[in-house]
Amino acid sequence: MDKKRRNMFLGDLAVLVVAFIWGATNVIMRDALTGITPFWFCALRFSIGLAAVALFFGRRALAMPRKAKISGAAVGMVFICAYLVGAVALLYTTAGNQSFIISMSVVFVPLTVWIISRKFPGWHVAAGVFLCTAGMAGLMLDSSFSVNIGDALCFAAMLFVTAHIMLVQKYVNGADPCGLACWQALGGLVLAAAFAFAFEPFPAEISAKTWLAVIYSATIGFALTLVLQTVAQKYTNATHTAILLSTSGIFGSLLGVIFLGEPMTLKIFTASALILAGVLTVEALPALMKK
Repeated sequence: MDKKRRNMFLGDLAVLVVAFIWGATNVIMRDALTGITPFWFCALRFSIGLAAVALFFGRRALAMPRKAKISGAAVGMVFICAYLVGAVALLYTTAGNQSFIISMSVVFVPLTVWIISRKFPGWHVAAGVFLCTAGMAGLMLDSSFSVNIGDALCFAAMLFVTAHIMLVQKYVNGADPCGLACWQALGGLVLAAAFAFAFEPFPAEISAKTWLAVIYSATIGFALTLVLQTVAQKYTNATHTAILLSTSGIFGSLLGVIFLGEPMTLKIFTASALILAGVLTVEALPALMKK
C-alpha cells in the first residue's frame, strides 16, 4: 500500500471513530438534557471543549495567518449551529431518529459538490437521494402526515453538518488542521454562549450526572472528534467523510435502544432501513461497478 492510500485509509478510520462517538454522544445528550436547558448545555460543553483543544494546540493556532483564524472561527460557527439545533431537537425526538436523519449528509454532500462543480455525481447518488428521502419522510411524518418538530430540527442540523464538511474541505488544505480546530472551537463557543445568554436563564443547579455528560461530550464528543475530523479531511475527501459519518445513525439508533429503552417499531425499522439502503447505494455501488 502506497503512502497516499495508507493516509486515506487512516483518515477514513479516524472518521469512522468520529461517527461512533457522535452516535454515543447523541444518546448521552438525550439523557442529560432532562437536567439542563439545551443552549446552556452547549455553552458549557464548548467552553470545556475549547479549553481542551487549546491546551494541546493553542500555540499552533496563534501562529496561523489572520485569514485562516477568521475562516476557522466562521466554520466553527456553522458547525455549532448543528449542535445547537440538534440539542433542541432532542427535546422532541429520539436519539436514534436524530442520528439517522443527520446521516443524510452522505447524500447532500455529493449533491452540493455537483451544484458547485456542475458535474453530475452519478445515478447511484440520485437513487441514494430517493431512498434517503423516502426513509426520512417515514421517520418524520406521522399518521396525519404532519412533521414532528424535533425531526424537522434534525433535518436543519443535517444541513449545517453538510455545510461544515464542505467548508472544512475548502479551508483545511494548506492549513494546520489542529490549529484550525482551535479556531473552530472558539467560533462555536462565541455563538453558543450568545444563544444561551439571549434565550435561556442561567441554570440554578446542575446535577453531578449532567456535569459528567457535559464533560464527556465536551472532551470526547466535541474536542476529540473535531480534531480527528479536521485532520482526517486533510487526507480524505468530503464524500468519503459524509459516507462514513452516516454510520453514526446506526450507532446512535442501536445505543438508544440498548441504553435509553427507545422503541424500535416497524415504522422506525423500515424508515431506517431505507436510509441505510440509500447510504449503501452511494457508498458501495461505485466500488462494485469498478470490479
